[in-house]
Order: sequence, then C-alpha cells, then structure tokens
Amino acid sequence: MSETASPLKLRRKPVQQRSKMTQVAILDAFVRLLVEKSYADLTMRDIALVAGVGLGTLYEYFPGKKSIAAHCIHERMKNIGAQMRIWVEVQHGQPLQDIVTDLLERIILLHADKTEEWSALIFLERQISNMEAYSALYGQVVDIWESAFAASSDRAAYPNTSPTIVHAAVYGVLYQTLMLSPQSLQEPEFLAQMKNLVLGYLQITDQSARIR
Repeated sequence: MSETASPLKLRRKPVQQRSKMTQVAILDAFVRLLVEKSYADLTMRDIALVAGVGLGTLYEYFPGKKSIAAHCIHERMKNIGAQMRIWVEVQHGQPLQDIVTDLLERIILLHADKTEEWSALIFLERQISNMEAYSALYGQVVDIWESAFAASSDRAAYPNTSPTIVHAAVYGVLYQTLMLSPQSLQEPEFLAQMKNLVLGYLQITDQSARIR
C-alpha cells in the first residue's frame, strides 16, 4: 500500500454526498487524534474507529495516514484561500491599508479558532510536505495577496511594496506563533503587532517613494 507517489491522489474519489461525508468524517477524525497523540503514534485503525468507519472502508479512500495528513493540510489551506478571495472581493475598491487590515483581522480570527488543531497541522506540514507541494500552496496564497493589492483603490501609491513580502511576513509570524505559543493568537496584542508589522512596511515604502 505505497503512498509515496502522490499522497493527494485518492483511491476512491467521493462523488455522492454520502461518500463526501465519509471523507470529511475521516479527515476530522485524523485532526482530532493528531491533537491527542503524535503523528508517529497514529494508526489507520485509530482513525477508522474515531471516524466510525470500517478499516476496509478507510483503505478504500486513502492508502495510508500520510495521504490522510496531506489531504487535511491541503483542504485547510484551500479553505483559507477560498475565504481570502471572498474577503478581497468584499473589500474591492477600498484603500490598500484598509484591505490589508481587514485581511489580517480575519486571518488571525480564523486561526485563533481551534488553535490546537492548527498548531498540530502546521507541525505536521513541516514533516510531510515536499518542496513541490509547499511551493504550490505558498504560491496560491501569494496570488491572493497580489489580487488584494490589485483590488485596492490606491495601489499606485505603493509602487515599491511587494505582496510576496507581506505574505512572507504574515505567514512566518503567524505559523511560528501557532507552533510555539498558539494561545497568543487570542490576545489583542498579537493582532496589534501584526498590524504594526505589515502596515508599517506599507507606510515606510510609501514614504520612500514620495521622497524620491
């Protein structure tokens, strides 16, 4: 039951609603267990038991726990991306700093919910993601930040700013905090510091452009 070729390739693609619900139950069970015990200690039998499915059924969907882990991470990141695109569209035409502030508040609020799960998944991502998968996920979120900049009414006022730099800053601080002190996300000071970091970058580059 090798799963080295493509962890994201399902053995059984869910089409009917019942199949989709079974897959969701499996992924949810995996995350719940991941919070309670280490990834190395998890077994397919554990996951099947918590998900309420037979072991044979579990293997019909996933070849092994690495495949389940990869899908959990992929689905979480995909959902974040979908939410971000909606938020950007709602803020379309607003000043850049307002759009960025709204995104920061919503992203942090999203991760502040179920921080233990996020922390466990971020640790796991570092263990199982190869460069190709990491680059793909990273690139998708950078694209969303680029769309946020493009959607602003005053993008031209920030010619020297980079959406990639903004994403790197947010991603780095947010995920390091999730791994080391996830409870910090629920403190107002964390949001304030993140705003200082990102908005400070925008303001400094804006001032530099005007001086020139």
